[in-house]
Formats: sequence, structure tokens, C-alpha cells
Amino acid sequence: MTIFVLEIKAEFENIASVSARQDNEWSIDLKNPLNDYEERKAVTIRASELQEMENEHQAPVNFAVKWEGANKMSTLTIMNAGDKALKGKKKQPSNAPRPVVESETWTPVFAVDCRGVEPSGWNKGEDEFTVESTGGSKFEEGVDFSDDWCEYCEKSEDSVGINNVEWRWTTV
Repeated sequence: MTIFVLEIKAEFENIASVSARQDNEWSIDLKNPLNDYEERKAVTIRASELQEMENEHQAPVNFAVKWEGANKMSTLTIMNAGDKALKGKKKQPSNAPRPVVESETWTPVFAVDCRGVEPSGWNKGEDEFTVESTGGSKFEEGVDFSDDWCEYCEKSEDSVGINNVEWRWTTV
């Protein structure tokens, strides 16, 4: 089992927090860790959508693929923030997905348990995140990090924005 965590960082303007939506539909690129030429682009996964495995003793997964020449299925399962495997060791921060509250700080927003498959990309989509401004306004629709994002907070009568979104996959 290898746990991969998607971390993001960005520049905030009048932003209090950025949170991944509860039943988010994630679009990620996956690769065969034993063969750089085998890839699946833009695989869509959602925590609420599970695939039953042929082996009745194996728990359902969010994605399964059988790579060319492989004897068994490779799987990916979305992890919850409360999973013990994501807890940090002594003096280390937790790898559990959480809201991003600091500008330009790498923060885990999504975690997956991978067996025979590795995430190699993230295809930023619309409405994956909820943004809360420092003025208290919540933005849930039209939040798109494929480019810089900006809006107007009527409560504080000020502009809000998220710029230069960066991402990376790390292992736990």
C-alpha cells in the first residue's frame, strides 16, 4: 500500500480558507509504476462511487485497472481525513486532507491509497473547492483553479482572489 497525497499552495487575497468539497469529483492522471508507457489520462473518481472487486474478501475500491500483462487488478481508494495511516508521527504534521488556510503553504487536500497504480497528474476542474473570504462570504459555484480566480465579497466590499495555484503529489 502506498498513500499519495495531493498538496496545493497558492497566493491568497482576502481569503480565509479553501476546502475541497465533500463529494468532489476528482480528475487525475494515473500511471503504471512498473511501466512508464502505460497511463490513464483524466480518470474521474468520486468517494461515493465504489467498484466491487471479483475477490469477495477485498473491500470495494474507487478505481481498478488491470495493466497489460498483470496478474491482478491495480486499485485506488480515496482516503478519509480520519484514517490512521494519514496521522503524522511525533513532531510531524498530519497528512490528512484539510482546508488550506495559509497563503503559499503546501497543504494536503486529497489522499488516495494506491496498489499497483500511481497518480501522475491532477486536472483542475470547476467547483472542486469552496472558498471563504476573510469577510465571511462563501463561494461554491464557479470556483475554478485552472487559471487565477477572483470574485467580489459584498460583505467586506473588497475583491478576493487566488493566484498561482501549484500542486504536487507526495507519498506518506
